[in-house]
Amino acid sequence: MPAVRGALIACAVLCSACGFKGKGLAADATDGADPDDLDGDGIGLGDNCPTVPNPDQLDSDGDGVGDACDNCPHVANPPVATLGYDHPVQRDHDGDGRGDACDLCPHLPSPSDVDTDGDGIGDDCDPQPTIRNPPAYFNGFYDPPDGNWVVPRNSGAMADWEVVQRGSAIGWHQKVLDGSRRHMILHVGEKKEHYLDSVMVIDGISPTDGTSNLRGAEVAYGFFPVGADDEYFICGVVHDSDNNTNAIAVNSLQNDTIGVNSAATWSTPVQGVQIHLIGKARRVGSTQPRMGASALTCVAGPGAPITVNVQSGFFPDGQFGLRTYGMTAWFDYVFYVEMVPP
Repeated sequence: MPAVRGALIACAVLCSACGFKGKGLAADATDGADPDDLDGDGIGLGDNCPTVPNPDQLDSDGDGVGDACDNCPHVANPPVATLGYDHPVQRDHDGDGRGDACDLCPHLPSPSDVDTDGDGIGDDCDPQPTIRNPPAYFNGFYDPPDGNWVVPRNSGAMADWEVVQRGSAIGWHQKVLDGSRRHMILHVGEKKEHYLDSVMVIDGISPTDGTSNLRGAEVAYGFFPVGADDEYFICGVVHDSDNNTNAIAVNSLQNDTIGVNSAATWSTPVQGVQIHLIGKARRVGSTQPRMGASALTCVAGPGAPITVNVQSGFFPDGQFGLRTYGMTAWFDYVFYVEMVPP
């Protein structure tokens, strides 16, 4: 904390000039105080909790951060360089005091980490709190997309996605506004049934062009290439640029053509506001991978959540990710759970 340390030392110098001595500060060169011991615990340079007294320097997980100030004292999560900070930090996306590495709902401030089914997903964010799911995937979008993310065909380029800070939050921003064109990024690996949670802010909408009047920003899931076509589902905002209306929609798409869909009117503006999205796809009519149909759900806020449902004849298996079409948008995070049959 260089700024804090500098402020304390400056205060000590001023107090000394006025004839006062600050407790625990290097107010007088003759009092023997260590100017590097900011917390007065007897440890100067190299203190693993420089602003929290911990003379024992206990570090149970060996990550270089003392237990007394570690937001995951039993799970190693060394501080890392992060946009918006002038020093490495232990990341805590939801700010609830539990670091991302040990928080069972890293995107959701919650008073506890109760996990009834013991699958490592907290009850507050587990779509199946009494059924064990595979480990959840969380990405706070602090860093540019890595090798776990790909751009499918006809979906723009990886360079379209950048790390951007909005206020105190960090996220991925799809920055290209180029009319009726898809920009998409997918997490690698096929999943079977989907629960996908994200928050987005739309900041640009293209006008109608000769191709389409519909614009959108969504979470995508069940992405599965079939020959020359891409089949997938979306949950998010659809904007009609002809009549300036908005809707929350859950759709199946082939490439960028809407198949089955269900939508509910969104009466408030969609630009510049945080929109919370939860998209789901459950398998129906079969228990086998790449078989059956899909029961689709989209839940969106802010305010009272709007829920829309529809059934697609295409199976749910595929990749998940983010999509824009004729919009630019910023996404705060993604939290993904692969659901299992009850």
